[in-house]
Amino acid sequence: MAISLYNVAYERSELSSTFLPVGQMLQIDQVFEIVNAHLVCEVDVKGHWTFPIHFPSDPIFPGTLLIEAAGQAVAIWAWHIGARGRPRLARVSAKFDNPVLPSDETIRLEVSVRQKKNIFLGDVRLSVLDKQIASVKPMVVIVPEGAKPRR
Repeated sequence: MAISLYNVAYERSELSSTFLPVGQMLQIDQVFEIVNAHLVCEVDVKGHWTFPIHFPSDPIFPGTLLIEAAGQAVAIWAWHIGARGRPRLARVSAKFDNPVLPSDETIRLEVSVRQKKNIFLGDVRLSVLDKQIASVKPMVVIVPEGAKPRR
């Protein structure tokens, strides 16, 4: 685990009680800082469950889970400011620069969020140490509690 100068705002155990996925699908392990419309969080990847099964002879961390982590970071910010309901990743764009390898320890997400009612637009920079991994722009919609799902 990387050493951080920030105070931990949320640990993984606290995040599992929010509206985020649980178990293996919860990607965010720690949120270090939430200030205004910005947050900093990390995904612990050392020994991550995906490496033995995602290209076993040439393992890399899946891009889909990087996108999922970015969406979860935006949803955490929404939860933190009081938005309640079911988060849905409605749209995303992503640019991948470098792979995350089994020798890496943590992925750092630096996130900026804009809100328009129940729509949260993120700008997420993912890095390992000083190496840029990806930039992701997720749009997360929080479906209000009590809203009936469309069929």
